[in-house]
Amino acid sequence: MEIKLFSRKSKADAFETLAAQEEKRVYSLCFHMMGSREDAADCAQETMLRAFRAFDTFRGEAAFGTWIAKIAMNVCTDELRKRRKKVSLDSLREDTGFDVPDAKADTHLNLEQGERIRLLREGLKQLPEEMRRMIVLRDVEGMPYDVIAEMLGLPLGTVKSRVSRAREKLSQILKKSSELFERRSV
Repeated sequence: MEIKLFSRKSKADAFETLAAQEEKRVYSLCFHMMGSREDAADCAQETMLRAFRAFDTFRGEAAFGTWIAKIAMNVCTDELRKRRKKVSLDSLREDTGFDVPDAKADTHLNLEQGERIRLLREGLKQLPEEMRRMIVLRDVEGMPYDVIAEMLGLPLGTVKSRVSRAREKLSQILKKSSELFERRSV
């Protein structure tokens, strides 16, 4: 889809139509990169703002979803770099909290699954940004390798090898942190 010069109203309408379809995906990407709901919401909002401001540069060479996902990853990376040495009290509180288990389900299984999710989030936080990006795009968001390669401007083989290395590193982190991640489940 080639985007032509728009009047202000038609530009806003075109952007709103395309962005509405990607809103949940952008939030999900931000959540998995940032690790907290509040940070994800802030980054998703910043993504939409940057995308709207840059909408004139979108030429349709890549899918709109790929284009805006790249912006989201850049926003998250920028924010993580700013915070590298800071500790958020909100994220500490969120990490130690838990969800009330479903009364119909086995409580033990719910607690174990909740602990796995918590440990997985912690493991993702321990990965270097590039590795976290690869895991989030491929394994959390389910993006095909070729789309990731296009989005990041990398050769397909490089993306595949980086995903593989990121998975191995995450596996090592998870094996060290808990018996909940046995060799067969990671």
